[in-house]
Amino acid sequence: MSNETTIPSFNPSGKREVDAIKEMTETIMQFLRDNVPENRCRSIALTNYEQAAMWAVKANFM
Repeated sequence: MSNETTIPSFNPSGKREVDAIKEMTETIMQFLRDNVPENRCRSIALTNYEQAAMWAVKANFM
């Protein structure tokens, strides 16, 4: 299973902002996977970063 959760290659709009949001999100999420013990709190943190990226991407289309 891939660790990428924001599906960085999916950007039908081609907006640079969407690429940047997804790239930064993947970077911080990978940092957490590498440096934080695997537990419920880490899972919640990863989920919330993923949600934040989703809303930030959606905000580009409002």
